[in-house]
Amino acid sequence: MACALAGCAGEAAKQADEYTIMRRTAATSEELCAKARGIANLYKEDGNDAKFREWDQIAFVHCLDVKLGL
Repeated sequence: MACALAGCAGEAAKQADEYTIMRRTAATSEELCAKARGIANLYKEDGNDAKFREWDQIAFVHCLDVKLGL
């Protein structure tokens, strides 16, 4: 397993906090897409399917904004 014990979950939570700050500071859709995908991948590596699905959906929305030019 790529993540030792709670290593990925802790990192994912840290990244989620950074994502929240990014949203509040007018980050671009591209930046939010990349950040959310990264968080989803961390939860996937950790085997947390519920959190992976949640962040995968968040990433989908931001990445769709990028594709639509929003």
